[in-house]
Amino acid sequence: MAGIMKGMVYMKIEKTLIISVLILILSISTFAQDLNQLDWLNDLDGKSAATYGDAVKIFAIQTSGRSSSFRADSSLLEKSGIALDGYSEGEELSRGMLAKMTARYLDLGGSLMYMVFGAERYAFRACVAEGIMRGDASENDIISGPELVEVLGRVSEIRGDR
Repeated sequence: MAGIMKGMVYMKIEKTLIISVLILILSISTFAQDLNQLDWLNDLDGKSAATYGDAVKIFAIQTSGRSSSFRADSSLLEKSGIALDGYSEGEELSRGMLAKMTARYLDLGGSLMYMVFGAERYAFRACVAEGIMRGDASENDIISGPELVEVLGRVSEIRGDR
């Protein structure tokens, strides 16, 4: 009888050990993903021209806390109504493109023209009116990596306030 009890205790310890090791492995995997995202963010900060793929990734992180592949992130943003049609991952990001994604993400309705037409031009103006973007530029200007990070910082602040 003592042998059976001893065997049950060992099985319980083994089971606990296996669960602990799995939790540790998952934690390390999550930490590695977070480090990859930090590396990507550092790389983005040095880019003279951000891409649509960069915006998709950063909005996916904003939306779900994680980023995967461009295809998966795009799918997530399509379901959320944030993604734009007709742009490829490597296409340079204009202020208008970022403004439209931002307006969709924040559900901005500050501009009648944007609400009616939904164009990048009017989304840009709505973002300027909200203080998200500077008004001394054009919606057609290409946005740099540091500017993308700066705009998304403002978006995060606004999203936290709502």
